[in-house]
Amino acid sequence: MTPTPPSAEFLALQRALAGRYSLDRELGRGGMGVVFLARDVALDRLVAIKLLPPALAALPHLRTRFLQEARTAARLSHPNIVPIHAVEEHGDLVCFVMSFVNGETLGARVRRAGPLPPDDALKVVQQIAWALGHAHACGVVHRDVKPDNVLLETGTGRALVTDFGIAAVATGTTGTTGGLIGTPQYMSPEQARGEPADARSDLYSLGVTAFFALAGRLPFEGTTVVGLLAQHAGSPAPQLAAVAPRVPGRIAEAVDRCLRKSPADRFADAESLAAALDAARDLRTDLPAPVRGFLRDAEAASGEIGTGAAVGGAALLVYWAFFTGDPFAPLVFYPASALGFGLAGARFGQVIGKARELVRQGYDHASLRPAVTLEERRLLEEAPADPVARRGMSRDTWFLGVAGAAKTAVALWLASLDGPIALNFLGAVGAVMLPVITARKLWSDLRRGKPPVWSRLLQGRVGDLIFRIARLGVKERALPAPAAGEATAVALGNAADQLFRALPPAQQARLAELPGLIARLEADALALRARAGPDATDGRHATAVAALETVRLDLLRLHAGTGTLDELTRNLEAVKRLGEEIDAELAGRREANQIIERM
Repeated sequence: MTPTPPSAEFLALQRALAGRYSLDRELGRGGMGVVFLARDVALDRLVAIKLLPPALAALPHLRTRFLQEARTAARLSHPNIVPIHAVEEHGDLVCFVMSFVNGETLGARVRRAGPLPPDDALKVVQQIAWALGHAHACGVVHRDVKPDNVLLETGTGRALVTDFGIAAVATGTTGTTGGLIGTPQYMSPEQARGEPADARSDLYSLGVTAFFALAGRLPFEGTTVVGLLAQHAGSPAPQLAAVAPRVPGRIAEAVDRCLRKSPADRFADAESLAAALDAARDLRTDLPAPVRGFLRDAEAASGEIGTGAAVGGAALLVYWAFFTGDPFAPLVFYPASALGFGLAGARFGQVIGKARELVRQGYDHASLRPAVTLEERRLLEEAPADPVARRGMSRDTWFLGVAGAAKTAVALWLASLDGPIALNFLGAVGAVMLPVITARKLWSDLRRGKPPVWSRLLQGRVGDLIFRIARLGVKERALPAPAAGEATAVALGNAADQLFRALPPAQQARLAELPGLIARLEADALALRARAGPDATDGRHATAVAALETVRLDLLRLHAGTGTLDELTRNLEAVKRLGEEIDAELAGRREANQIIERM
């Protein structure tokens, strides 16, 4: 295979940098330069070199602006900003050397694989906000925040902001000078109008970037630059929740706030945005990673298990109710039933396989309870605050049920006709699938704002059965040591669960409610810790952790023979009352937040 001949820029730059940098290949090019992968000869490390095209370097104002990029970015030292190592001028060649980030841009990632999962997008956007906060504190406004200027490091997933080529140094509180500088798809309204842009302009562009990362599309799309600028300047941005309904409510609200037309209506600064995203993060991230992974896999499988079982059951019911005398009906309904139950069984088996992996790492059914409790609370917090949206059988629900029943009746009629086999087959398929589809939609409507059934099943006997099967043939091992940075509540809850499981069966029976109480206290502590911040200065958080410590110490004394069941039971009553008080306080906070959001 013949190698691609190097470009003229490649050859000229290599001659100028020979002996210090060895160019490997071109990584990409844009309006403000060409980027090459190279090796620093002295330090034996990979670097990226950005070259201003010679035709543009010959223009004094563009040469000056390009050098400003290097000098501005070189002043910024932050883990989420690509560092600049050197600036080089060699005749008509102007370039700067920066760290090479092994990965891809956020834009390439979304175009290749679709929208980011909400948790991943939250981390990326928060890291960009941290980087912009540092730049703004140094008096620098980026002015071209977009997915293609954000690099995602392979392995770590760390986001790094690059390309400060059109950044300008803000002066005082007046912002930068006006002018149409930036990428039209991501321009703030004030940029689109040619007005001065300050740090809040970057927050708008970051809002567009976050919208793209979560929805896989831009809030505004157009075929002309003028049309795009007009939309950014005057048209309200669509609500993210309407475009990407699976995005958690708090994350969607933070993005929507960034996209408000008036800078005064956005977040005051990047740090405020980062704090809002931190409050929106999934509380389950404080739980051990294996437990979070199992919960995520089980949640994904639950819908498929339910659908498969429903299809299998519907096929048998329709056959027994309407087609038992048809000699050809078993050829359709029995295979459909087998396929439905088979898919459900296969997915259930995969869940058991994931549970076995969890057991091998030292976790068991009790380890899931706090995670499931936190998931239920998250859903309650994100449920619509409007009571009309929470009511049960609404008019739309009744209409959906009646329409589904009518469609099913038509399908049954087609299946029973003495007509073409193809028509009978189509009717039989409809008679099985339409009731299942209708039932799922009705169930989703009726369960809106309520904890999902799968979470209750995982907490109860179904989850216990899964782990009983998963433990077969797996050697028991102790829970792993707490990971660095693991929440204290998690470590105490795991220790208390382990001590409870080591009790004789008779004592476990007398303390049957203890595992649920431990799970609730652990969930309470994690919820309070998230609201108090990383330092967990909330007094209630400390109280919840102390209650968990009390339970653990009582169990330790029971094992050592220095404590009694009666004493432990009395302490549990006090701990239970404390848990009820904390639950009531958290519920009050949720209601207060909903009232504030409606104001």
